[in-house]
Amino acid sequence: MLEGGRELPARVVAYDQATGFGLLQALAPLDAEPVPLGDAGTASTEEPLLIASGIGRRLLSIAQLVSRRGYSGYWEYHIEGALFTAPPRPDHSGAGLFDADGRLLGIGSLIVANALGQDQPALEGNMFVPVDLLKPILGELRANGASAASRRPWLGVNCVEYEGRLWVLRLTPEGPAEASGLRPGDQIASIDGVAVSDLSTFYRTLWRKAPGHDAVLGIVRAGAPQKLTVHTRERSEILRRPRGV
Repeated sequence: MLEGGRELPARVVAYDQATGFGLLQALAPLDAEPVPLGDAGTASTEEPLLIASGIGRRLLSIAQLVSRRGYSGYWEYHIEGALFTAPPRPDHSGAGLFDADGRLLGIGSLIVANALGQDQPALEGNMFVPVDLLKPILGELRANGASAASRRPWLGVNCVEYEGRLWVLRLTPEGPAEASGLRPGDQIASIDGVAVSDLSTFYRTLWRKAPGHDAVLGIVRAGAPQKLTVHTRERSEILRRPRGV
């Protein structure tokens, strides 16, 4: 929605699994100048930032950058340099994070309970995907609908870290992990011989090889260790993929 409540039709031209960025192409003139892209890596915790969202009545609010670090999501997602701000906004999805000069630093993704990071005091806030991840792949997104980094192995498993272990929360129906016999409640102890207890290590090890390889999972089920072989796929095989411009 634009200024004055104006709405325009648009089409999806890209969605990048690796970063979470998507691109829309307006099908009518926007009559607006694009905002400049900033440098998320230079954002300071000492300077106020601005969150702009087109949802609800409170379009603008002030926020503070409280941490910058890697972020791993349960849906087989990991990025570096994620921006965490406070106080949180519930209308975070797709919101823009701007510096004092009006440059875009990130796009809103989540509301989190640990904006300061693990082993730090609880602080509710938002996670923004930094625009620094967009700059090197923007041409790819426009041309191909996704970046090359999005073509990587996928299991179809949602996992959580709990008490220093990695647990299966749920599985994508008819996905590779479900087909292999993996079950919710299983503990994943290793992948391809590498011990894992956190999402970041799990994903990095999985993504070392190309889609279509057989990943060997070491699991613990009801206290008994087992091994399962999962034939990985590329996630875009089961999703409708944007074609680019």
